[in-house]
Amino acid sequence: MALGVFCGFSAGPSERYVDTATALGAGLAACGHRLVYGAGGVGLMGAVARGAAGGGAPILGVIPEFLRAKEMGDHLPPQQIVLTKDLLERKRVMIDRADAFVALPGGYGTLDEVLEVVSMAALGQDVGPLVLLDVDDDWWPLLDHVERLGRRGFVRDTGILRLARTPEQALDMVAEAAAARMPVPAGDHQHARAAR
Repeated sequence: MALGVFCGFSAGPSERYVDTATALGAGLAACGHRLVYGAGGVGLMGAVARGAAGGGAPILGVIPEFLRAKEMGDHLPPQQIVLTKDLLERKRVMIDRADAFVALPGGYGTLDEVLEVVSMAALGQDVGPLVLLDVDDDWWPLLDHVERLGRRGFVRDTGILRLARTPEQALDMVAEAAAARMPVPAGDHQHARAAR
């Protein structure tokens, strides 16, 4: 499947962040997935792309023209690049081209992308599952806030956000959630019933 990865342009406060991003890229390649990401060559973006490229995964990088002009010096692994007019179009292209999503820690842009997918899912839109990949309790403040919103009646489904502790767990979770969304092919209803 095409796996959208949202993550920071920064490398994070320790080597664990880059190591986790690299392992996620390598893991998605080993699973035969395609990487869809923000086309950055540094920080966590660059790490996940290099991990994916090292494993032979096809890569689709999506970036606004104004950012590409600033980052032309970035070393990018081989990939197909889609240039967009702005950040809004970049987000839309990434969401449209991905079957599922994993979010590593990041800044405002990463939060924006995560909340866009979560909002679409909460409103019943056809969007792939999303898993938050934690490195050092980065996502707990968001999960706590969503839980608080749920207690106050502002959020109905607090279970949309799934949390993984390792790249392997994140990949397993998105694969399982994506498979659950797939309709059972005609003739396979017997097998599905037997498996329950």
